Amino acid sequence: MLDTLQSFFIEMPRGSSFCERDDFEQGYEAFRQATSDGADLSGEAVLRAIAKEPRAWTVLRSIVGLSPGEAAWVAIKEAEARGTFFENVKQADARDLDAAARRGERLVFSEGEARFAYQRKRDHLVRSIVPFLADVVRCPCPPVPEDKVHRFDKIDTKEGQASVQRLLERGTVPYSELLYERMLGRPYATHRDSVSDIVGKLIENAVQELLTEQHIDGRATRYREKVPGFKQAPDFLIPSDPKLTEVIIEAKLTEDDGTARDKAARVQALRSYENKRRKGKRRQIVTVIDGRGFSHRPPDLQRILEASDGQVYTLDQLPELIAEGGSLRKFIGTRPAQAEVPALGEGPPRTVGRRAPARPKR
Repeated sequence: MLDTLQSFFIEMPRGSSFCERDDFEQGYEAFRQATSDGADLSGEAVLRAIAKEPRAWTVLRSIVGLSPGEAAWVAIKEAEARGTFFENVKQADARDLDAAARRGERLVFSEGEARFAYQRKRDHLVRSIVPFLADVVRCPCPPVPEDKVHRFDKIDTKEGQASVQRLLERGTVPYSELLYERMLGRPYATHRDSVSDIVGKLIENAVQELLTEQHIDGRATRYREKVPGFKQAPDFLIPSDPKLTEVIIEAKLTEDDGTARDKAARVQALRSYENKRRKGKRRQIVTVIDGRGFSHRPPDLQRILEASDGQVYTLDQLPELIAEGGSLRKFIGTRPAQAEVPALGEGPPRTVGRRAPARPKR
């Protein structure tokens, strides 16, 4: 099994919000022109840049060197220090704003232009946090104790506006500085975080595709769903009715050893719940795993094997689930047939017969 484990950290899905280099360059040029090469780092100048090219927001956030949620938090704290208090800004709002900017979607609107609630929300958030974030960029990095390091102690923010202006005017950064910051943060880190949900669902999507192709009556559970008869909802129920479920599937992907330990503990918890049921009522546990994390933790993999009675598969081994003797073999073709949906524009069939008499006019 170990030889079929794959790794998913080198190649990443682009997702819907990946920002190409040329697109980022447009945002950079808009930021540079609107701020006069950093000579004017006022909130108004930065907002003009974002209004012209939404990806200028990603340039500002990259200069600050923080994640979307962190950048919003820093701006809010700066506002509070100046006596301005915002309503609670959720992490999801900051991530949505950043994703929209990377896609090049408009963020700043004139009065009355924003037609939809999400557009008004983004406009309000940008106008609220950008001026204070610009204030943070203008200020030099504050001193910290010797046993600590400040996130703004880097080439473009160490001296505040002077650092930004110097680099924007010069147009280049020493290669050693670029490599040093990569060493601290590594390339594609923010993008990897933004697509972590997509990567994490690779196994779940593969299992769902298998169930669909083989017309197996089963379903995936929702996040934190309360399923009758289960203290801990598994990832998949086969069949889909909890009262009739015979096989439960856990789908686990991990790229680090710490997470592998947590995944093994979850499968073991399912095993302990099943062991408390009467022998004839116990459901079979099947675990589908992948990722290099399990290859670093053979003891955890052994725990999963024991908790699943040996029914552990990787993505490459999924066909074995429906092969002769496989755990899902007998469920092939059990999914109820769905009613045919009329083709677009057809609508429901007309009723054949006499037309109902018209109502008399009053």
